[in-house]
Amino acid sequence: MKTKNKKLPIALTMGDPAGISAEITVNAWSSRSVVEIPPFIFFGSEELLHRRANFIDCKIKTKKISEAEMDLAVDIFKEFIPVFDIPIMKETIGQYSEKNDQKIMKSILTAYDSIKSGLTSAIVTNPVNKNSLLYEGIKFSGQTELCAHLCQSKNPVMLMMSDELKVVPLTRHIPISEVSQSINKSLLINTVKVISNDLKKYFNISQPKIVVTGLNPHAGDNGLIGNEEINVIDPVIKELQREKINIHGPASADSLFSAGNTDSDIVICMYHDQALIPIKTISNFTAINITLGIDIIRTSPDHGTAYQIAKKAIADPSSLIRSLIIADQMAEKNAR
Repeated sequence: MKTKNKKLPIALTMGDPAGISAEITVNAWSSRSVVEIPPFIFFGSEELLHRRANFIDCKIKTKKISEAEMDLAVDIFKEFIPVFDIPIMKETIGQYSEKNDQKIMKSILTAYDSIKSGLTSAIVTNPVNKNSLLYEGIKFSGQTELCAHLCQSKNPVMLMMSDELKVVPLTRHIPISEVSQSINKSLLINTVKVISNDLKKYFNISQPKIVVTGLNPHAGDNGLIGNEEINVIDPVIKELQREKINIHGPASADSLFSAGNTDSDIVICMYHDQALIPIKTISNFTAINITLGIDIIRTSPDHGTAYQIAKKAIADPSSLIRSLIIADQMAEKNAR
């Protein structure tokens, strides 16, 4: 169980063995002499780490630990990668295979259990193929949705954050044809309230300036190009303004992210690509994903499995390193 005032390690999941997750894990740990990497436990295959370390010509040392030994992780981290070993079938680098799907899920579930048991402080999820996310007969569209299910949260919020920008897609992993019908008053209000609560809790932003985009080109142009702004978005903004929430919009997304025009603490966009294209362009894949509105701390890199570069030994661990650092900072705030 958790010892009072003792620093806890972060639970880092295995991700897809065929992608770049093991490579960026090895590179992140190997950067600890240059960057202060928070101690983590790798929930996955010890052999996988060594295979990938050899592949990229990087020297590592690992140490298997049991659940009862997880409190040793912080002390040994400078010398070893602590590994809660989950053996897998040998992967084919750069190629998805369902043969390790159950082990990928075991990694996520075991890491989650370690947080709920007070053995770790947060979970950082390495990238997976969405085909692997089958649990209790449910096929999840992303790890955000899986984590929300595990935490029994009805209002998860996907925050993408970099030094330059914070954005939230109101709708997440759904077809573009379903976006309009999914935008409603309840979803927008709940998203704003989760953002307001968690930005204050974790980032000391007590009254965040929130800007909301429109769905349609030019934010609907007063109903000439769609009615979602008039029927849903603008009325909700006005209602929340009456509650003294610092919220503005609907703003036209095409110009909102141009240089000098992002004077806000956070932007709520209407759909996935409307939010992620600008932050990935501006931040060059150094952003991270944070799940708000759940009862644990969960972060992840802002990229996927990257099968296309998995054989090239060029994967950049920057987003994973930042995910670990931010998760650790959030955990410290949560412990106060």
